[in-house]
Amino acid sequence: MCDNKVRVYVSTSMLDSTEIEINCGDIYNDGHNTKTAMCPTCGLKAVADYPQGWEYAPGDRCKHGTYIGGDRDCACHCCESE
Repeated sequence: MCDNKVRVYVSTSMLDSTEIEINCGDIYNDGHNTKTAMCPTCGLKAVADYPQGWEYAPGDRCKHGTYIGGDRDCACHCCESE
């Protein structure tokens, strides 16, 4: 990503959260999901580069929209048959 700082909210308890500043590209947990912090410029670039979206970090979904991260090599039957 880049050298910009990003303000994100992280959970401090089940009912409370606090705003912190982290580097663009750092991974954090908002209390529900693991996310990648991105400044607006990197966020727009990631949307353009990965139109299929992502679950945890840009590029963890294939061109068919299937999550391919984690322990498995590839989990998309369409990609496997290409």
